[in-house]
Amino acid sequence: THIELKRRIAAEAEREQLQKELINASRQAGMAEIATGVLHNVGNVLNSVNVAACIVGEKIRQSKVPALGKAVAMIQEHQQDLPEFLTRDDKGKQLPGFLGKLADFLAEEQNILLGEVDQLHRSLDHIKQIVSAQQQFARCGDQKEHFALPDVIEDAINMNILALGRHGVTIEKQYGDCPAVFSDKHKVLQILVNVIRNAKYACQETGDKRVTVRIRATDSSVLISVIDTGIGIPGENLERIFNHGFTTRPDGHGFGLHSSALAARELGGSLHAESAGPGKGATFTLALPLTSPESPDVR
Repeated sequence: THIELKRRIAAEAEREQLQKELINASRQAGMAEIATGVLHNVGNVLNSVNVAACIVGEKIRQSKVPALGKAVAMIQEHQQDLPEFLTRDDKGKQLPGFLGKLADFLAEEQNILLGEVDQLHRSLDHIKQIVSAQQQFARCGDQKEHFALPDVIEDAINMNILALGRHGVTIEKQYGDCPAVFSDKHKVLQILVNVIRNAKYACQETGDKRVTVRIRATDSSVLISVIDTGIGIPGENLERIFNHGFTTRPDGHGFGLHSSALAARELGGSLHAESAGPGKGATFTLALPLTSPESPDVR
């Protein structure tokens, strides 16, 4: 009947409206999660930026450049009798040796500053990539490239280096020979920064504070394991630790491992946790697929 048809039309319109609202709510929740991940990962990298900036600032404050100015002023003061000053005056005789040592010191200082500036550039580039990932969320393209895993691991370690040193955690590296990986380098870096940071926290209250990063290759994948000697994980928590919001730290928000597991799946791989139990450490293994057996070795 006409009334029944109108009811069906109204019900269909209501269903479509509800579906739109659900889709919109889902999209907003997804974007909120992405934004949370962006903030979390940018925050991790900003720690590295802060470390490099502090080191640069400290080196500049302790620089011997003012001593060079004093030496130049001394030379200018004795311009008229410089040969005699350099050969007979007690201060003058020490000046050439002093300038030689100063040159060596300033060269070493320059190398350190250039290294920290390079780290700043890499960290800022990573921040740019993290932020741009949100803009690329809805796009079909990817940012995959061939790269050497040890280089990315070194960046991840450097981004945690101050916190590792502050808590007395030593790093062991077992890279060996591994094939080149064809993947999204910045997502891999994001995962490793999170996992190494998590391993550092796990070692805070243990005597043997050690984190080992190991690379192994199979026929189809590359496995990057981060092994800590920390507090371990109870069996019931081995899967829960990847849930959004799950954390055992009072100041934690439970997003790092969750976002890392999601990123690993987006890369066609996985992130897996193992532990023999409380007090027995833990191993987090990131598995990345190899594109082909013919991928060139990168050493």
